[in-house]
Amino acid sequence: MVIFYRILKSKFSPAKVLGELRSEVDKLVIDLGREADRDVAILESRIKNLRALIDEADRRILVADRESAKKERESAVIADVRVPERAKANPVSESHANQVSPSVAVSAPRDAKPQRSAEQPVTIYTRPAIKRSEAQIEPLIPTRERVLEMARKGITAPMIANTLSLSLGEVELILDMNRSSL
Repeated sequence: MVIFYRILKSKFSPAKVLGELRSEVDKLVIDLGREADRDVAILESRIKNLRALIDEADRRILVADRESAKKERESAVIADVRVPERAKANPVSESHANQVSPSVAVSAPRDAKPQRSAEQPVTIYTRPAIKRSEAQIEPLIPTRERVLEMARKGITAPMIANTLSLSLGEVELILDMNRSSL
């Protein structure tokens, strides 16, 4: 009986229980540190990607602004060119034009460019059309998150393993490590 008492006393002594609690807390702190480092790395990666996307968007906006400014200048030049052409047109009245014989042909100089009618706009630059993908871009959800979400919905570990093509041990490990968040 004395031996049994000493064995129980050594197993359940306050120092031993306190030591086990400390080691368990140390393990939790280490796990939390690893998870925090991983999450910070993911966030930094996403921030870097976002900055790259914002820079690309800014660059495209600048290009679009330059192109629209060019187009406005070209429109102004075209408008200025068209107005003097109309003013320079031969001010011959219709009655005088009817008196000219049809056998007399007036030839234009060879270097003269063909006149465009007012109905045909001058196309200087056409911007290529942007083709958008019809497939929706889906974010990559980490396996751990997917397992936990399915477990919160009440799906069993074997079913989660089959659905996500994971081993049962891996799913159970993820669930055991995250029991507090379920």
